[in-house]
Amino acid sequence: MNIIDEALADVERAFRHLEFAIKLMCYCEVGHLELEKFDADTTILLPNENISFPTGAFDSIEAVVLASQALVGMAFGTSAIVLEAAYEVAGRPRKPTSRQPEEELRTLIYMVRCAFAHNPALPLWEARGPNFARTVSVVLQGSTIAVDLKSLHGKPFEYDHIGGFANWMKIKAESVALLQ
Repeated sequence: MNIIDEALADVERAFRHLEFAIKLMCYCEVGHLELEKFDADTTILLPNENISFPTGAFDSIEAVVLASQALVGMAFGTSAIVLEAAYEVAGRPRKPTSRQPEEELRTLIYMVRCAFAHNPALPLWEARGPNFARTVSVVLQGSTIAVDLKSLHGKPFEYDHIGGFANWMKIKAESVALLQ
């Protein structure tokens, strides 16, 4: 397996984790989790030292949903970081001044990555300078999405800013096709 194949395998794993987190969040949001079983005293037996988690941290559906939503955010951010890293491994430098479709896609991925890399608990858009404080237009499966990074600068990242989870999956698919 070459280095690009390894990077793409990392992308697949990161997006699989994101898929798991989204499914878990949806499962929790509709109340399928049995709180009595989940929020039980738990001791994990480890080779060096055991760790215990007492009841009470997840004793309400609200607490479970908040935790599952945070998990989605962490998995989403990781997927952005890993996707950006795959471009680096493939030797495809960022060209933020270019308005070519492949470069616009890469710029958007980089900007999403930056939002999460600086603070995964509260990702904020950071679009500084003329190369990034602009509208990025990306074509995904025949539809164009435009993200006005200048107006989003300093604001909390929201999935809808890029068209939601479905568009993120399309961004991944487009990127993998470009990098193979």
